[in-house]
Amino acid sequence: MNNPFQLFQAMRNPQQFLQQMAGNSQAMSNPILKNAMDMANKGDTKGVEQLARNLCKEKGINVDDAVRQIKSQFGIK
Repeated sequence: MNNPFQLFQAMRNPQQFLQQMAGNSQAMSNPILKNAMDMANKGDTKGVEQLARNLCKEKGINVDDAVRQIKSQFGIK
């Protein structure tokens, strides 16, 4: 997920984002995505958020900065 808009979408509604990803059979072969789907299905949105934050940290992306940038681009405070 290199697109910041996708990251923002995932953080705003992780369950919907993961459901969309579930339709992609290639994506479902990813164990991290399967774990995220399991958490979302159980209603563990905090777990999904933490997983996303951990993945961003691995990639060197500061989640809070990315969210601020996206919000400013869309005029959201």
